[in-house]
Amino acid sequence: MNQHDNTFSSNTSLSDTSFQSDMSTSQQSARQVAVKVISNILLQQGSLSTQLARHQTEVASDHIPMLKELCFGVCRQYPRLNSIALHLLAHPFEEKDTDLYAVLLLGLYQLTYMNTPDHAAVNETVEACRLLKKDWATKLMNAVLRRYQREADEIVALLEAQPSVEFNMPKWLVKRFNKHWPEHFEQIIEASNTHPPMCIRVNEARVSRETYQAQLVELGINSEEGPFSGSALYLRNAVRVGELPDFEEGFVSVQDEAAQLSAQLLSPKAGEKVLDACAAPGGKTGHLLEKSNHIELTAVELEPWRMEKIESNLHRLGYSAQLICADASDLDAWWNGEHFDKILLDVPCTATGVIRRNPDIKINRKPADIDDLVIIQRAILNKVWTTLKPGGFMLYATCSLMPEENEQQIQHFLAHQEDAQEVALNSLAPDKQIEWGIPVSHGRQLFPNLEGHDGFYYCLLQKLA
Repeated sequence: MNQHDNTFSSNTSLSDTSFQSDMSTSQQSARQVAVKVISNILLQQGSLSTQLARHQTEVASDHIPMLKELCFGVCRQYPRLNSIALHLLAHPFEEKDTDLYAVLLLGLYQLTYMNTPDHAAVNETVEACRLLKKDWATKLMNAVLRRYQREADEIVALLEAQPSVEFNMPKWLVKRFNKHWPEHFEQIIEASNTHPPMCIRVNEARVSRETYQAQLVELGINSEEGPFSGSALYLRNAVRVGELPDFEEGFVSVQDEAAQLSAQLLSPKAGEKVLDACAAPGGKTGHLLEKSNHIELTAVELEPWRMEKIESNLHRLGYSAQLICADASDLDAWWNGEHFDKILLDVPCTATGVIRRNPDIKINRKPADIDDLVIIQRAILNKVWTTLKPGGFMLYATCSLMPEENEQQIQHFLAHQEDAQEVALNSLAPDKQIEWGIPVSHGRQLFPNLEGHDGFYYCLLQKLA
């Protein structure tokens, strides 16, 4: 294990000194909120993104990067930290003391992955117990962390034979990845454990990628063109979105290159009636409108708070669409009976292709989730298919690496849907060569790339006339 791993989990780079300079005030505040966020994640009371959105207002704005570093860091390193913590404890904490376990994980994270002075990390951990009004745990926490300071190398050496420690991934995920993708296993593990690159999508309706790249250079922001999406730029160093030229004017958005392929593959044309089902947070919605602002676009999303994100994204881009808050599989709740020419169906999934962006997956995702999600996906796919015109096209997408959610899901669909056929992914954009990912039995699978795109799956279907 790298004792000085400076891979940050937020898009804001922080120097080690920034963590140490105001240890007694800002970090304590960030730590208190981090304890709350991590405790809720451990208790499966919401994802990391939802917990941060809910609680980051409880710290000063300039402390948010520190809060994110602590929360993303513990989640990203959880399989290792959890194994170490359980080894150090004679007895696991009871559920009512989950907050103490979060405190311990934070302490171990600071000692292992941050340059926080050891004595400061231990003292803050002990103080956190007092702030939780659990003074009885102070001696225990002090003893456990002092022991880890002395025996870290020996403890890690003892545990590293465990898959969760060796690969920093839950054992069941290690087994699945190795089973399904043995040739890509090392790539998946390495990319899933690192901080993702910052990729932006240039709004080509406003400015060319080349012109925008030149504007970035003038500001000292270096970037490289994405090889697969004509609108993608990878920033060599992440920046705050406010530093991107004309961000608020809708000239650019933050979006992974694999996700950008959706609009390219669906290739909307003026006058077409298009559906974006399961649309949040609205990145693909906006991109479809950037490709053609003269389509009639309907976006359906189940969660009201996620619908707000779509509204916010479209407002910034200067576009509008018919937004409906409903379950996409409940047609009576939202469909007026008019059929769509094209449908983007990015269904809920295990998100195993984007673990590096959602590291809490390492904590909360379970094998049974796959079976549950396959049922949900199947219901949405079957229902939404009925809203497609004969001759129309549906692009099925997930950010999963699990064949059950992808090629096997499509195989089942085609076996039971007589009016459906798979067509080549570039059928709607024949000038685009498909050079990304690998072909599978149905559709195409992308794997997370260390310096490039996330893991994703696409399959294009057409309804027979």
